[in-house]
Amino acid sequence: MRLRIKKGYVKRLIFKGLLLFIVGLFGCGEIPIVEVPETNETIYTSVHSLSEVLSTFDVIQDLALNPDIFNGNHNSLLPSTVLVLFSDTSFTDGDGMDFILDFGDLGLEPHGVLCKDQKYRAGKIALHLSKPYNANDAKLSVNFVEESPYYTGDGEHMSKFEGGLSLTRVSDIEVLMHCANLKFTDDDVVNSIETMMSIVDVETGGKGLIDNILGFDGAMTISDGNSSTTLSTNTPLQKKYTLECAKHIVKGELDVNSSKSISEVHIDFDPDRDEACDNRIKLTVNGKSIYYDY
Repeated sequence: MRLRIKKGYVKRLIFKGLLLFIVGLFGCGEIPIVEVPETNETIYTSVHSLSEVLSTFDVIQDLALNPDIFNGNHNSLLPSTVLVLFSDTSFTDGDGMDFILDFGDLGLEPHGVLCKDQKYRAGKIALHLSKPYNANDAKLSVNFVEESPYYTGDGEHMSKFEGGLSLTRVSDIEVLMHCANLKFTDDDVVNSIETMMSIVDVETGGKGLIDNILGFDGAMTISDGNSSTTLSTNTPLQKKYTLECAKHIVKGELDVNSSKSISEVHIDFDPDRDEACDNRIKLTVNGKSIYYDY
């Protein structure tokens, strides 16, 4: 008698055989799940770029809010050794005001001049202000002088800016920061930066930037030519402008979108919920978190 074996039975038999082989290979535990490792280096670079852009904004904003900043009557982020060189000091001629912020040469280590926010800076920043900075629609154009490059950092590790950005006042308490041709060089890697960010006075303390609290809301895209990373505020970033705290982002959250990753990435600048003046962040990738000092 010839025994007929159905095709479905054969398939089930083969499947059971494969299953027994896999269980025998890995034992009685769970079959391991292979995870693709997530590289965080581009995220760290992006956060560093964001921090340096905001710190550069700080000294420009401090000067623009009070051009007679060196009269000795109030605190400033800028030391007296930094020069402000005016080439056009009047708005009455209709073509705005022009001046240069000169931090001096890069020099020997520690490089640059130590500012009161504990950041070192070198080089020149050229500024053009269309009308008094407190007037609606006032535009402050910022250009980093090619012949005397602007550097910012900790005195040992210095990053260079090229190109420019603009600040436009839209109300008594808000300015918009925009840039589309900004270059940021860090560890010999050139990154392009694009941003549109709303900067709002949360609390004001008088002339200049000292004792103010500002909120930053918007997005910034950093690209090295091979990939791009976009940082978008989930909740606005916040900075407190005391001399001890000015260089830190004390609160706020970012969502991160990378052109080379589909991971869900989130950054929290106040992981301990204490608004500490430190550079500690919590980086969460696909639900798994690590702490990092940027």
